[in-house]
Amino acid sequence: MSSINNIQQKRRDAIKGLNPIKSSQRYKYSLKDVKAGGYISFNNENYLVKSLSRYLETKWSFKKKKNDYYVTELELFSLKTGEVLFMEWEFDDELEIYVTQKEIKLKDLTSNGSKKVSKSILEDIAEEEEGEIQYNSQKYYYIEDDTWAALYFKDANSEGIPVRFYEFESDNEEYITIEMWYDEVGDDRPEREAFISQEVSPKEIEILQLDINKK
Repeated sequence: MSSINNIQQKRRDAIKGLNPIKSSQRYKYSLKDVKAGGYISFNNENYLVKSLSRYLETKWSFKKKKNDYYVTELELFSLKTGEVLFMEWEFDDELEIYVTQKEIKLKDLTSNGSKKVSKSILEDIAEEEEGEIQYNSQKYYYIEDDTWAALYFKDANSEGIPVRFYEFESDNEEYITIEMWYDEVGDDRPEREAFISQEVSPKEIEILQLDINKK
C-alpha cells in the first residue's frame, strides 16, 4: 500500500470512530477531560487524539519536587489532511495551551549574531538568567521563569526520561523551545531539538468526544 493510500485509510478509520457529543453539551468539557481516542476541533479541523504523554516537572537536577506538576502532550491526527499536530496543556490557576507549529534546525539558530547555539551557550544563558537567540532575523529572548526540567513519560508504564527545556519568546509572542534529552542523569551529550510554538486560547478548542466511542 502506498504512503498516500495508507494515510487515506487512516483518515477513514479515524472518521469512523467519531461519535460527537451533542453540540449543546460540549461547553461542559475542556482539554483536561480528553483521553486517547477522543476528538477535538481546532482551527477549522477535527483531530483524533492518538496518544497522551506527560512531563513531570522536576528540579534542574531531575530530582522530584515536593508537589507533582504535570504538562500533558497530545498527539493529534487530522481527519482532513492526515497530518500530525502536537498540543500541550497545563493548569496553574488557569488552563494554558500551546500548539507546536514546526520543528526547526539547530543550525539555523544563532546567538550574538553569529555564534551557533551550542550546549555551552545555552548553559551560559541559563546561568546568567538572560540572553537572546535569532531565527530568520527574528530575536527571541530568554524566559527564565519558563525554563524548566522534567521527566517525560510516554505512557503510564514507561520510565521517566530526563529532559530540559530552554524557553525563548519573540516580541510577537512566538516561542522557541530548545529541548535537551538525556539518556540518563549526568549524560554529557544530550540530544537537542528545537520547536516553534504559539499559545492558543481554550476558547479556540471544541471538545467533540472524550474517549474511544464515548460521548
